[in-house]
Amino acid sequence: MYENRQQYEAIVRKEVVFREWAEGHRIEHGDPGECPNCGMPGQYDIHGLGFPPDVDNSIYYSTVFNEWRCRICDYRRIH
Repeated sequence: MYENRQQYEAIVRKEVVFREWAEGHRIEHGDPGECPNCGMPGQYDIHGLGFPPDVDNSIYYSTVFNEWRCRICDYRRIH
């Protein structure tokens, strides 16, 4: 069963804190970064589900895989 929007946002808020600790700095929506899963550059999508139309490669938290990943991971089917 998938979570609703509010549940997803709560999960992402918690995971952002962990990601910030791992990177050693704050992460805001739209900040550049490297995908923790595959290392490709992208922009963090904190407010959405990883598919903003104006970003080439967004980095987002996937509750399906329980990890930060990016659109390139999805394209390459990297887990």
